[in-house]
Amino acid sequence: MENKYISKLNQYLLEEDILSVSREVSALKIEFDDWLLHSEGQQQVAAIKAKELGEDIEEVDYAVIKESFYNLFLKYKEAKKQQLDIKNKLEAENLKLKTSLISDLKSLVENEENIGTAFNGFNTIQDTWKKIGEIPRDKRDSIQKEYSRLRELFFHNISIYKELKEHDYKRNTQLKQKVIMKLQTLRNECEQIRELEKTLRIYQDEWEDVGPVHNDEWEGLKSSYWEVVRSIYDKINKHYEQHRASQQENLKKKKAILSELEVFLDGKLEIQGQKEWQKATDEVLKFQASWKKIGFAPRKENDAIWKEFRALCDSFFKRKKEHYKLLDHKDKDARDAKKALIIEANKLKSSNDWKETSHVLIQLQKKWKTLKGAGRYEKKLWEEFRSACDYFFKNKEETSKANEKQLTLNLASRKEFISTISSLKISSAAEIQKLADDFQKLGSVPPSSLSGLLNEFNTALKAQLKTSKMSPQDIDLLLFKAKMNGVASSHGSVAQFAREKKSLRLKISELEKDLIKSETNMGYFSVSKGAEKLFAQVNKNNDKIKEEIEFLKRKIKMIPNE
Repeated sequence: MENKYISKLNQYLLEEDILSVSREVSALKIEFDDWLLHSEGQQQVAAIKAKELGEDIEEVDYAVIKESFYNLFLKYKEAKKQQLDIKNKLEAENLKLKTSLISDLKSLVENEENIGTAFNGFNTIQDTWKKIGEIPRDKRDSIQKEYSRLRELFFHNISIYKELKEHDYKRNTQLKQKVIMKLQTLRNECEQIRELEKTLRIYQDEWEDVGPVHNDEWEGLKSSYWEVVRSIYDKINKHYEQHRASQQENLKKKKAILSELEVFLDGKLEIQGQKEWQKATDEVLKFQASWKKIGFAPRKENDAIWKEFRALCDSFFKRKKEHYKLLDHKDKDARDAKKALIIEANKLKSSNDWKETSHVLIQLQKKWKTLKGAGRYEKKLWEEFRSACDYFFKNKEETSKANEKQLTLNLASRKEFISTISSLKISSAAEIQKLADDFQKLGSVPPSSLSGLLNEFNTALKAQLKTSKMSPQDIDLLLFKAKMNGVASSHGSVAQFAREKKSLRLKISELEKDLIKSETNMGYFSVSKGAEKLFAQVNKNNDKIKEEIEFLKRKIKMIPNE
């Protein structure tokens, strides 16, 4: 996996001048260490949460990243040491060369009287001086001042043509004044210390490259020049002093956090329960967040205190991991049982069999309550189970509401249909059947309104059939069939059919009792002329009862089976 810190360090290693990026590399190392601690902590937390959710995450092997970074860092340190050794040697050699040139320039100033020879010698010294690189920093100021002094002395001791010298003096004055102005702007506007140091060296070289000025202007220019240069050096030194003070303050803050974390963890040696572990974890994460907000401390102390802080955090998270590993083993049976219930609930949640599925889900909920808790996974498992149940019951409720609305619309349509029957002319069974079919096609109605609606429909039909040539029994059967067709298209038709059959069977039972009673009573009549008339009347009544029983049985056959 590509890592931005490793990529950046690789870029720094490609720099020809390793020493120029030493501060950036040091800052990068501290940033990497902070990032590594934070990332490992986040991964540990993510792994714990993933376990809680029953999920798997892809873990990053930060040990490999750390090893790659520190291998590069070791390579950088070796390269830096080599360059530093070379730089020191070069600067020492350069110091010898510049010291020799100063000696030559001094000899030239004091002894050479020939103008041509003096200028040739000076130009040679100046060209060689420019080609020589850096010298040790603690010698630069004194060497530069001596060189500048002798250089200015050389120009003052050489007699050149008056006009050329006067022109050069004026131009050199302007150039030196321009350098002073640039230095003043640099001092007032540049806040980046590295840029300030680099540009200061450039402007000082420009100052030295400018030729001599009039003696009466030199002191003023020199005073202005060194005043602004010293003020810039003061600014640079102040920055580094503040930086060191800031690092010391950061070190104090980190020590305070380390001490607080030690005290906190000493009081958490015996943590009991998931809530207490989570609360302790939150506190440790707060310590880590506070640590990250603090800037750099002195390099040596920063590395040491960071190792102590990280060791405490690693120890805590290791204990937490072992604790949850033990709990996970204890709660496995309950966890597996609840996962099985979740699987069942998810299978049922999209069902449209509202009655049966509602019963099964309720039984699953009751079973859930009988199971023991699943530890730190309990909340997550319960939310999954409840989500599946809620999904089904929400769909059931929404479907019920939609059905109720449609049933209400169907009821209004059927009532409107009934109102049109009075204007129709009905004279045959086929017409009645078509009317009943059309009435049935208008859809189901609320169960509470069904009975009244069917009575209204039958009443309207009966009023129309009074003028037909059909027998009352045929009309009754047609009306009953129309009623049953209406019931068939409505919700709760099975129960309605059952009630209708029960009612008819009760009537048949009552009629059969009356018939048996009547036939029994006939056995008590004496044979006489008057008794024959009575027999004939009773037989006639019994025949009517039998006909009515058969008629009711025909109705029962017209009711669909449940």
